[in-house]
Amino acid sequence: MRIFWMIVFILIGIRPAVAAIDAVNIYEPRTFGYFIGDMLERDVQVVTSGNTELFTAALPRPGSLTYWLDLVSIDHTEREADGRRIYDIKLKYQIFYSAIEATELDIPAFPLKFKNPTSVAPDETAPNDSEEAAKKYSASVPALRLTLSPLRNLVLNDLMPEKTKELSDVLRPNVQAHEIPVASKEKMLAFSGLALLGCGLLLLWHYAIWPFKKRAGRPFTQADRQIRDLLPYGVGDASYREALLILHRAFDEAAGHRLFAEDASAFTREHPRFEGLAPRLKAFFESSRLYFFGDDRRTAEDRFPLESVKRLAGDLAREERAAA
Repeated sequence: MRIFWMIVFILIGIRPAVAAIDAVNIYEPRTFGYFIGDMLERDVQVVTSGNTELFTAALPRPGSLTYWLDLVSIDHTEREADGRRIYDIKLKYQIFYSAIEATELDIPAFPLKFKNPTSVAPDETAPNDSEEAAKKYSASVPALRLTLSPLRNLVLNDLMPEKTKELSDVLRPNVQAHEIPVASKEKMLAFSGLALLGCGLLLLWHYAIWPFKKRAGRPFTQADRQIRDLLPYGVGDASYREALLILHRAFDEAAGHRLFAEDASAFTREHPRFEGLAPRLKAFFESSRLYFFGDDRRTAEDRFPLESVKRLAGDLAREERAAA
């Protein structure tokens, strides 16, 4: 029987693992004299014992808290001292409120959440009252009221003695909507359009493109364009023959008379801008003679193929435009 009562007393004396929220210490900065762009820090120290732990994942996250306040950063560290767990939390805020007059605004409060918060410290008993228990097992960081100041004071006594200190008497009324004159912009736009049109016409004239396609004095430019138009039809006897004829007509027009192979040297002397192309002119006329008069079209096309005719026409056109 004695052993039974000993076991009963032992079981009564056993209590579950105990814990408590011992303290929440807040070290606040000054509460006045803040301007737009200022930064301030709040230091919070949470002390727990036993199995109670601060749930750090529930702490506020950096970002916009209100339209005028950002939480720039939040850092927390954990340490132990005298069997207690201490959490040090540092919150950094930045103010974006442009005050016109001294204004009071509150940094929002936020709750602190804990793991295993409903047990008590070893030297205490659990409270019987539910409201008392709720206060004991929960904590929060309260709101902080700040006084924000304008960047410059509004002095009315000497500047405007007839005015009061009401902001409506100091601030100017909103600007009335009015039509923006655009006549000068329209003239500038028209002038720019005409200048662009003139540049486009000059470019068309330089490259002998419509409406200047048939302009006299650019026979090689015309020939170059006509020969390039033949290429999509493929390389064949008809295309090669047509390309030779087109370039011959260009030589005739440039020289002012029918130009034959023996006249090529005289042509380059009269038109010195083409002297660098003299060897290729000679090869062209020799291949043309073989094609039209030698009845050896294959040899002529092998010596000076259609691609060579195209390149020669392009080079003649380029020299022609450069000399213009």
